[in-house]
Amino acid sequence: VCNEAALIAARYLRPSVENTHFEQAIERVIAGLEKKTQVLQPAEKKVVAYHEAGHAVAGWFLENADPLLKVSIIPRGKGLGYAQYLPKEQFLYTTEELFDRMCMALGGRASEQIFFGRITSGAQDDLVKVTRNAYQQVDRLIDF
Repeated sequence: VCNEAALIAARYLRPSVENTHFEQAIERVIAGLEKKTQVLQPAEKKVVAYHEAGHAVAGWFLENADPLLKVSIIPRGKGLGYAQYLPKEQFLYTTEELFDRMCMALGGRASEQIFFGRITSGAQDDLVKVTRNAYQQVDRLIDF
């Protein structure tokens, strides 16, 4: 992250690295490069905005969700938008915490269904993550 921040500062011909450069570096490392060539149509931007807002709203109301740091609808990496959270430093999770994380991940899909009456292919990654998480819970947390 420090190297990336230094590169960003150098691109702007700054004599030193500032907080904004670190913020940009973290975003680039976590979410990937901004795709300036991938221009979304206004209707697609609206769907992405509602999808990401769905994650944020779901997280706001869930007791065990990580705090939201940032929401973006700028295409980066493999996603068209993202919600960034501040996860706690912990190694053990309760079933309730894992369930709330899954609910938050599905908040985007739920938002698309509520506001547009359909779910787009953009929500596929969320479903893959939730499915993987659910399988892990069954494998590790269920007592037989």
